Amino acid sequence: MAKKVDVTQKAKDILEEALDREAVDVLAKISREMQQIFHEHPEPTRQDVVRIVSDYFTGNGKSEQFVTSWISTAEEHCKSRGLREEDQPKAMLSDLGVFRFMNFLMEKGLTDDQVNIVLRGAVQRANDEGNA
Repeated sequence: MAKKVDVTQKAKDILEEALDREAVDVLAKISREMQQIFHEHPEPTRQDVVRIVSDYFTGNGKSEQFVTSWISTAEEHCKSRGLREEDQPKAMLSDLGVFRFMNFLMEKGLTDDQVNIVLRGAVQRANDEGNA
């Protein structure tokens, strides 16, 4: 149990050291936007995911090739995790949220190791809250 708390605390420490208030607000905005997407699409189809992901990335200047590659990679990732086909669209939307979060942290100068610690801490916290 101490290891779990250590990861969560280390993640919190990294965020507090690396991010200013504006950055925290951006992360909160990403979280709200992803919650809204899941609220609007509680059982998304693959077509929903393709549309949502395409709209997000093309709206941020990414090419269709990037979008196609991202979707393909997300699908492969779902399959490698052994997810059932009907669970894959929801997982792909979760991956979009993680991608956005990671990308933002990297833009703010966090290292790969720091981003991984933050994500492990977030997953641990979500699991702890889900089991409470």
